[in-house]
Amino acid sequence: MDMAVNRAEELKKTGSSCKRRTYFLSGFDPRGVAHYQRLFARLMKHRGWRLGSRQEGQRITRWPLLDPGVDQHYELAFLHWDDIARANWPKHPWPLLTQLLGFARAYLLQGGLVDTARLCPGVALCGLYPVMVLILVTLAAVAAGVLAAFLWFPLVPLVVAVVLWQGWRLADRLGVVWLCRSILFTHRLGSMRDTMLRQRVQELVGALLALEQMNPADEILLVGHSSGSFVLAMVAAELRRHPNSTPIKFRLRLLSLGQNLANLGLYPGAEAFRDDLQMLAIEPCLPWLDVTSFDDLLCFAGVNPYQACGLPVPKRGDSDYPRMQLLNLRQANGLHRKRQWLAQLFDLHFDYLTNPASGLDLCGLMTEESRI
Repeated sequence: MDMAVNRAEELKKTGSSCKRRTYFLSGFDPRGVAHYQRLFARLMKHRGWRLGSRQEGQRITRWPLLDPGVDQHYELAFLHWDDIARANWPKHPWPLLTQLLGFARAYLLQGGLVDTARLCPGVALCGLYPVMVLILVTLAAVAAGVLAAFLWFPLVPLVVAVVLWQGWRLADRLGVVWLCRSILFTHRLGSMRDTMLRQRVQELVGALLALEQMNPADEILLVGHSSGSFVLAMVAAELRRHPNSTPIKFRLRLLSLGQNLANLGLYPGAEAFRDDLQMLAIEPCLPWLDVTSFDDLLCFAGVNPYQACGLPVPKRGDSDYPRMQLLNLRQANGLHRKRQWLAQLFDLHFDYLTNPASGLDLCGLMTEESRI
């Protein structure tokens, strides 16, 4: 281990180029860098690698990836937008419910449900999931209140409050509250009521370019998971626009995992985001692999991101752009029964990061043990 640490320090001191640097954009996740540091440290440990000392930068936290037997320098870099997730993370039921009602009105009455269902019925169902849970919990509270009124009327407020609170706790345990917060943030973006993320994208691009100028990597892999996929598209498009990005354009590859780009791109107000996608379609296109699974109901599986956002599908050579790969997550996890699969839906959405048996080895891509 000391040999690996010393080697990493030598590389930094001499200004040696990093062989491959992987920039990671998490989904709408308030847990932030500490959570993903623990996650990737555990995954790397299973492979005989370890994360080196954490290095804090402007909007970027990075770690050298260390293996005593490898005389190369690899890095993982976490691009921060987790603080924006925390700032848009209602902690109490009432503000969350009032926002959910506004979303439900737009989703059900303005065509969002129908447009999404045409592309991916599973995602359309997930959009309805928090609304359906709210209706069921409300009906249960009303039924309990009516029953309490027959027994002793003064009990009604207490019984209703207990049922609603228990419903909230159950929804939180099942991941429904998390899903609801993510949906509402995307709704806010699509309704043009947020400027924080656009400003952050510009800051991330500036920090990335500064790092690559100071310590350039031979290869750059930009990875976006879940809602991080639309941040990936924004960052990549902003990089293409930036006048100082020419030196890295031919070293940059894109990888979207479990993408839900259409959750944002279908909004009429998401013109800027659709402009980002069109910027990425200009030749020469950045190499982009889009990985999804029909077993993951939180992503637009097998649907081209451009088609999903109502844009013409670009071509790269004779193939559609981006290149798409489908994983069989149920088979990789031995989930042969539908009941087993449904019980693991939220966990499966993170399988792209953690399970090389699924057909994508993210940690192997970071260290060049596997290639796209």
